[in-house]
Amino acid sequence: MLSKYAQEISEYLSSMMGRSIIITDINGIIIGSPAKERIGDFHPPSIPCVKYKKMSFDDAKAAKELGVWYPGSTVPLFYNGRVMGTAAIAGEPEVVMQFSLLVKNQIESMLREKILSPSLSSPQKKINELVRDIGVFDPNRDDHALLTKRAEQFGIELDQPHGVIAVFFSNFRGLGLEKNPVKISYESYSDPIEDEIDYSSMHGRVIVLLREIFPDPQNIIASVARDRFVVIRPCDISDERHLEEDVEASGESAEEIYNKLKEASLETIIGVGHPAHNLFELPNAYRNAWDVVGIAEKLSMPPGAYTFDRLLLEEMLISVKPHFSLRFIEKRLAALGGDGDAHDLLDTFKVYCESFFSKQQAAEKLHLHRNTLSYRLQKIEERLGISMQDFKQVMAYYLALYMKELGNRGGSR
Repeated sequence: MLSKYAQEISEYLSSMMGRSIIITDINGIIIGSPAKERIGDFHPPSIPCVKYKKMSFDDAKAAKELGVWYPGSTVPLFYNGRVMGTAAIAGEPEVVMQFSLLVKNQIESMLREKILSPSLSSPQKKINELVRDIGVFDPNRDDHALLTKRAEQFGIELDQPHGVIAVFFSNFRGLGLEKNPVKISYESYSDPIEDEIDYSSMHGRVIVLLREIFPDPQNIIASVARDRFVVIRPCDISDERHLEEDVEASGESAEEIYNKLKEASLETIIGVGHPAHNLFELPNAYRNAWDVVGIAEKLSMPPGAYTFDRLLLEEMLISVKPHFSLRFIEKRLAALGGDGDAHDLLDTFKVYCESFFSKQQAAEKLHLHRNTLSYRLQKIEERLGISMQDFKQVMAYYLALYMKELGNRGGSR
């Protein structure tokens, strides 16, 4: 089955990336190559790659010894826990290794769509596509009735309140692959990896697990990307009390998802968005759930379940349109680093604000003597040209600093 699509995928990715990308079977025989005359040739680096289930790479010297055309890296391609072939990317190892996992992911994704689609539950595939389309639905552009009709095929009513839970696998990418790549040379190979992760089979298991947590047929469970899943569930938000109850229940469900996946050694960041009253609001709820995940990632928050109401400030800040005043404040903040002590002063300023402007609490958190803290605060006042007693001024600078952490910087876009 791999051989059926290998040539098409090889030519497509090679043209897209501007590099030769070949695909081999498990015996190292080339079955896809932008240089068609290579089809049927033997590619030696694929053998240890298949055997050890690891990325391998060969430099120019090793390539010459092995009789391959170019130096590069070779990655195993998986399906259902088994290696089904390899992909080799031409180029200097230190360069191509940076995007080898991207190529591997892309090929496996394309193969899933082409090879695995017939065996993949056809309804599940259509549900995945439906949820992706919900995420980009624009009421001013797209056909509301068409989307509703597609959902009705699965007995799902979209024109009612729904909540969205986004599940992001923070350790899904390249598990067991980027670690200890095998170097192709005359040196001995390292030990094989015992617990290689196969993403295609993992998807099925995750869908089953989520369905166990959300058994109601009206719940929509979908895989929207290799490491991203979505749960869209009906909810009752008819009044403020029911809204609060639903947010609390969604948070508990998210915690359950996190704990069950953690038992399977899968780390996740789970975001619960603000529920939607109807289909027209659903895309915003979808994006809101992923915004929560994105904020948690940007702030390096630990894996876990997060609800939108815990990150309201952060969500508002990342949605703020950059303004000249923000750029002015950022320039002032840069002045804190005049003596090479930027980190200490910025950290002091941030902790002081987050300690409700209490010198005692801030000094304890920073493990500083109060006199040292006072000295730092004085330097901050002098460099920023503000008074630490002016709440509005101080908060403007604090929020600008926080927005910078969130990635929303002043300037043109």
